[in-house]
Amino acid sequence: IDEVGLSRATLTGLLERLAPGASLGDEAPEAPADSPFRSEILDGRAGYLRLGSLNSENIAQLDAALRDFAEKNLHGVVRDLRATPASSDFALAAQVAGRFCPAGAALFTLTGPAKKDEGVFTAQGEPLYRGPLVVIIDENTAEAAEALAATLRWNAKAMLVGTRSSGRCVEFSEVAVGDQRLRFAAAEALVAGQAIYPRGLRPDIEVAQDPAERDAILAAALKDGAAVYVFEKERARLNEASLVAGTNPELDDEPTEPGLIDRPLQRAVDLVTAIRVFRKPG
Repeated sequence: IDEVGLSRATLTGLLERLAPGASLGDEAPEAPADSPFRSEILDGRAGYLRLGSLNSENIAQLDAALRDFAEKNLHGVVRDLRATPASSDFALAAQVAGRFCPAGAALFTLTGPAKKDEGVFTAQGEPLYRGPLVVIIDENTAEAAEALAATLRWNAKAMLVGTRSSGRCVEFSEVAVGDQRLRFAAAEALVAGQAIYPRGLRPDIEVAQDPAERDAILAAALKDGAAVYVFEKERARLNEASLVAGTNPELDDEPTEPGLIDRPLQRAVDLVTAIRVFRKPG
């Protein structure tokens, strides 16, 4: 092994040791495409909020949806972070968290060796929603979205459903290394003094889904709505009316290929209902 090969092997080993807090690439990563906000009411019992990108426009739509939900007798709300691209805008994540967390609550702290002062984010104003809350996360939930999920669990007593988050709950910086760019964690977010990097958040209820199926469902749900992928169609059964009519719906109802089902969202809706039942007084 020559000196160049040895240096490359050393750098590769260092990057593996620092993962997921460091990566080396030829070019700066492309900014993720904007992900739209979506809200709906599922089966008349659960409010569904798909945050999308962390930006002011989506937060304004979030406020409108929460005010609409407040007028309905819902069992609870599901927050879906699976379509929220990675972002280092922790200030916007704090704004979103403030819609659900008590006023003045310490949301998260951004700290690191390069920071002279720790960045402490607190909830501003009264929350717009105080009821049962379930948050869906997966292996792509990272950076500010990961801090958001953690603080909702801590401050809003949210339950997490899905798969373990990425562990990249950090603020990244970049430097040039020769003709490549080194992207590294310059600060990490702590929630209640606890680090999320590098292990990530483990969900309270683990529900895995094939990534290709998840992506297909999230894309189609923007047009069709999320409810289509939550509630499975019940097959027709033989009953008294069909006997009188001389028909058999079990034979007439041709079997179809099973459709796509959003398993994490399905479990989240069930959990919202269960929380409502157990919290019901008396």
